[in-house]
Amino acid sequence: MALYDLSRLPYAEQVRWRTQRCPAHAAAPNAADLALAGWQAFDPLLHAAHIRTRLPHGPGGQA
Repeated sequence: MALYDLSRLPYAEQVRWRTQRCPAHAAAPNAADLALAGWQAFDPLLHAAHIRTRLPHGPGGQA
């Protein structure tokens, strides 16, 4: 977890941080808020081969 103290920033910069916009898109009100990724939603029944029930262990039994 990361914490940021925005109290020393100007109000407009605080708003930009809170809405999570980069400086280039902060001034563009029509900029998209979300870019859809080409990811497939995880389905435990379809993707059972990717589920691990044990923690991985490194050399010498160390995690």
